[in-house]
Amino acid sequence: METESKSEKRTLLNGIGINIFAIFIGIIITLIIASNTSSDMPASSNHGAIFPFFNAILFGIITLIAYLSLKNIFKNYSWVITLIGILITIFASTKI
Repeated sequence: METESKSEKRTLLNGIGINIFAIFIGIIITLIIASNTSSDMPASSNHGAIFPFFNAILFGIITLIAYLSLKNIFKNYSWVITLIGILITIFASTKI
């Protein structure tokens, strides 16, 4: 019985829909974080506060492409790609 529950959890974590949904939720969370950290941009840079938002969207798209291209290679651990991508996206949108 216990092995069935582990395989069910593993199947749930490796689901394409759940991982893509998690990536989009990660992008939304990073955009919220970026809106809070965008005021740290100096006014003299003439870029406004666009870089944190640009980084959040760019790294979110890169995470989505990486997940879709590597999910067949890491069949049982494709959720790790999603998790690492979301963490990199959060880090990239807060640090310039």
